[in-house]
Amino acid sequence: MARLDDLKRSPLFQNVPEDAVREALGVVTERTFRPADLVVEQDAEGEALHLIAAGVVRVSRVSLGSRERVLGDIYAPGVVGETAVLARQERSASVRALTEVRTLMLHREHFELILRRHPRVLWNLAEMLARRVTFLNDELIAFGLNTEAALSHVFANLYRQRAAAGVPQPEVLPLGTADIMARTSSSRETVSRVLKKLEAQGVLTVTPQAVTLLDLAGLEAVSVEVEGVD
Repeated sequence: MARLDDLKRSPLFQNVPEDAVREALGVVTERTFRPADLVVEQDAEGEALHLIAAGVVRVSRVSLGSRERVLGDIYAPGVVGETAVLARQERSASVRALTEVRTLMLHREHFELILRRHPRVLWNLAEMLARRVTFLNDELIAFGLNTEAALSHVFANLYRQRAAAGVPQPEVLPLGTADIMARTSSSRETVSRVLKKLEAQGVLTVTPQAVTLLDLAGLEAVSVEVEGVD
């Protein structure tokens, strides 16, 4: 069964008893989205989470000043919308399909029952949220240094996501200048200057549609010069 396999691949259902997966199988609803479709919308009520079974989605948030910032991409298998479900609050960000996307939607009442009956699912959820907190801490540090550190963080994380998802040529990141600006809240001039610097150091190459990583270790080891970068 395709849905059963999808559930077993989900980070929420790793190493859980078979009856937990079967219980989820009986209550999830399969959804499909075309590129650019909204999966969840910022400020909407969070009544369900989505297990990303196939495809890629982009997470973004609009600030009070109506400025949109891209928070990242999520590749299958992944989970979106769980924070609003757990906290019984509105969505903190929007999630939009980048490709054809298929999800398994799990409503709050069913999710809560599964968590109560199967502690391993709760443990998986805690691990997932802990990794997310660690990532956000690393991101805050990188973004607080300068644009060079921010770009290095964004590129390395996206590469690892693509590699883990089995994407062909994971080192070829589908990012143009506008995409990078939206992820780092930096000006076009600053992004272009830092990309040229990194390209000159031989850690990546740049085209209008993509950034290709040539040396991941070298990218992460690039010395950060606070003065003069921003």
